[in-house]
Amino acid sequence: MTFTRGMVIGLGIALGSALLAGSSILGQDALKWKVQRQAWFEEDWPFPVDQWGTGRAFRCVAVQCGGEVHLYLRAKIGFCRCASGVSDDDEIDRVGDLEFVSAKYKPLASGYPVAVGILKGRARLFAVERPLQSPITMLAIALAHKCDAVVATVMGTPDVQAVQEGAALEYLRSEMVQHWAEVNTGLE
Repeated sequence: MTFTRGMVIGLGIALGSALLAGSSILGQDALKWKVQRQAWFEEDWPFPVDQWGTGRAFRCVAVQCGGEVHLYLRAKIGFCRCASGVSDDDEIDRVGDLEFVSAKYKPLASGYPVAVGILKGRARLFAVERPLQSPITMLAIALAHKCDAVVATVMGTPDVQAVQEGAALEYLRSEMVQHWAEVNTGLE
């Protein structure tokens, strides 16, 4: 087959366009990953120290998460049912950290199963009363592997919405949080 000069130029333009489009898509994916990763910022642990020590506190700005979101994360070694993990709503109530905000809270609905990497458990929305403030909706997430619990508390402004809940769960699946869980529990 003989290629004419026009065919070669046309083929070159088509190939160049395809490469440029592909690099643009890859660039957009890389930018999206970078933006998601930069959406969460670590803060100081705002709660008093108890028998479980301090945890890690993170904040996601409203532009990135559909409203400002605070995520509080702690490991509770040996504080989970070894055989079944977090398999029911009573376990969320038992291991959760809502009492940092208030001792007065009540579930808004039944919990539902969640999986975050190799951690499995349940999440449940609660109405939390606060002194001298309006009640707030918060999400308690209790995850387990073997006998260790990883507890996450999600507080949105003004309340946890579906977008904020999704952003928090996605952040819990991140490599950084999964590594933290491995180091701070018996996962390794």
